[in-house]
Amino acid sequence: MSLETKPGSRWWYARWMRNGKRFFARLNVEVVGHPGDDDYEASRKSALDAYRVTVAGAREEKRPEDLVQEIHRVKFGRRIGSIELSNLFDAWLNIPRKRQPNKPYLDWSKRTIKRLVDFCKEEFPRVKEMAAVDKKVAEAFMRYEAARKVSPKTYNAELILLRGAFEHLREDAGMLNNPFGKIVTKDRETIHRRPFTREELTAVVAAAQADALMYPLVIVGACTAMRRGDACLLKWAAVDLKNRYITVKTAKTGETVDIPMFPMLRDVLQAHSTTKGKSPYVFPELAALYLRNPDGVNRRLGMVFERAGFMDTAELEDRKKNNLPVPAEHLGDVHVDREGGLQTANVRGFHSFRVTWITMALTAGVPMELVRRVTGHKGVDVVLKNYFKPGRDDFRQVVEGAMPKLLMSGNTKEEKTPKEQILEICAGAKAKTWKQDVERIAELVAVM
Repeated sequence: MSLETKPGSRWWYARWMRNGKRFFARLNVEVVGHPGDDDYEASRKSALDAYRVTVAGAREEKRPEDLVQEIHRVKFGRRIGSIELSNLFDAWLNIPRKRQPNKPYLDWSKRTIKRLVDFCKEEFPRVKEMAAVDKKVAEAFMRYEAARKVSPKTYNAELILLRGAFEHLREDAGMLNNPFGKIVTKDRETIHRRPFTREELTAVVAAAQADALMYPLVIVGACTAMRRGDACLLKWAAVDLKNRYITVKTAKTGETVDIPMFPMLRDVLQAHSTTKGKSPYVFPELAALYLRNPDGVNRRLGMVFERAGFMDTAELEDRKKNNLPVPAEHLGDVHVDREGGLQTANVRGFHSFRVTWITMALTAGVPMELVRRVTGHKGVDVVLKNYFKPGRDDFRQVVEGAMPKLLMSGNTKEEKTPKEQILEICAGAKAKTWKQDVERIAELVAVM
């Protein structure tokens, strides 16, 4: 039996024999100071106490949680306080954070954690504290969620939430390991928002004019690539009308973005400048609706898309059958089916403006670094994978414009420009051919 340290580690370790087997475990006591000084000897004494508790606990076959409690009592003179599973959400909510989660995420997190609590009450009645949630319970809950046929994206989000909650709270709850720590995420079926074509975007802007609350939101989305929350809660402090710039810190990533102000956007902001000084928000009514009911914003925006011509085919046919109003022109579906998941995937939402802005900017040749300065994305891969979705015509035109004329003409010899041909004719002009040369030059000048 021995008390040891390891090169490169800041912890004390215990080694012992039991029934002919060797055991080696890390003690939750740090190595402090250097051999011979008081700090080192004090940490060694604490490690020795923890060592005795660990070995004694191993002989008595105590649970890991009990050993953690005993070591904590030896080190700090008190046991670790437990966390009731029913209080898990409140404990998670009180974890220190750089930025507080927004209300939609809090509501979703509360529902997810409540499902775990209810699941444990039904399937594992003995589990009343966080410390009693072991890997078996965690895996059973995630299988339960998969059986509900949630999408891989939702499954992964739930797993990440619970993994993070238990990781932050496990020491306070007296847990040695994170029960969700080694459960793997699922491969995601990614369905991206679709960008609007120029004609579709024009139709959406026209349809938005019938709703005074949604029109500025549509213009901000189309002109800035901002996320819905950032657009709804845009403040005058972020708007520089004189220099035509918006500088705002994004709620999702905390990145500060700089957005040049297009004339259409400037006109909308100028029209709402009467709110300046009366409210910190550029669009006070819109901000109030978003803070009170974010889904209400989505419903109002959905009505704009419907007027523009976006409606699911099944709903369109059902309305026609029942002689109900339908869009004058059907521009496309709002949702598509998933291979897995409880709901269809939305491909026409406010985020479509963000995809549209990025796609049009990159297609037009705006450098990636400038696009990322507007959107706040840190990596190029994220932009290209999730947001750059050019249509076939735009894609072909950009490629054709960038490729050599040799490939575009189909000739083995690259076609010369009219100017190059004129210079070549002049260089080779002769008395016998001057009439033909003049006629040829005239033809080339006519097409220049």
